[in-house]
Amino acid sequence: MQQLLFHMCQVTDIEKMDNQSEKKSLRITTEVLTDLIVVEVSIVCYRLTVRRKGRKMKFTMMPRYQMRRHALRKLLIENENAAKERRGGVKQKTVFEIGYGAGEIFNLYRSLGMQAEGFDFSKAAYQYASCHYQREGVVLHQNMPKPQKKFDYVIACEVLEHIRDDVGAVREWKSYLKSTGKMIVSVPAHKKRWGESDVYAGHFRRYERRELVHTLKKAGMRVEKIYNYNFPVCFLLDFLRDRNSKKKLSEKKLNREGFTKNSGIDRDFHPIVLALSHPALWMPVIKLEELFYRTDLGSAYILIASFNCF
Repeated sequence: MQQLLFHMCQVTDIEKMDNQSEKKSLRITTEVLTDLIVVEVSIVCYRLTVRRKGRKMKFTMMPRYQMRRHALRKLLIENENAAKERRGGVKQKTVFEIGYGAGEIFNLYRSLGMQAEGFDFSKAAYQYASCHYQREGVVLHQNMPKPQKKFDYVIACEVLEHIRDDVGAVREWKSYLKSTGKMIVSVPAHKKRWGESDVYAGHFRRYERRELVHTLKKAGMRVEKIYNYNFPVCFLLDFLRDRNSKKKLSEKKLNREGFTKNSGIDRDFHPIVLALSHPALWMPVIKLEELFYRTDLGSAYILIASFNCF
């Protein structure tokens, strides 16, 4: 194939060729080369499909995850900056991540100089994250550790909606916080946006703003700041997620717990979709959506809360 490419590059304009036999030869060569390219592209797509089915493909940050990650980073940086203004120098912070999924989020904590521990009740998530992040100083727990008030942050992204007793869950999570610690929670927003992706993920509910704040308050936490993110692209992304989830629901026979365990690590998407999810393509969109964080137009919430002393 390399020889054919070299031969093609020697001729810049077929119409300038005087010899008819050379023109015919080049046309045949072009046809052969085209066929070879098609074959090679087909082989690549086949390999990607096989890897995808075998779950060997590396974790890809899908657009909605990138948006949540960005909002989480913004909350952490804002809170850390405020803490420095109040107390001056700040020691290394500790994070307890509940429901880490594939574990990529630990890269964010490491970039911010934080020491992280995590728990996920999905065995597949634990195995994947153990191979990729445990050697980097992240402590992963196979079972929920005993409550110990030692963490500066307890973070649970897209977890609360999977739990029937959400108030009880928040009460349990806060038992891992220091008295000055903060809890960060993200959940899907707006009941009217319930769709097939919620069923596939194993959700019990979507939240309205007041309901979410009240849930935290009942558990003894006070919401300090809440962002509503992924507007305006949520309409397109939610439509595509629902469409993809509807297909998967017809293929996979799982109960709610099975869908929940699968939701954090499932990246069974077409290779083209994965390629279009590159962070460089989405950063302008993510910066744009920051303008709408304080509206109620997006389809997800993320908040930071502290102990309610009243």
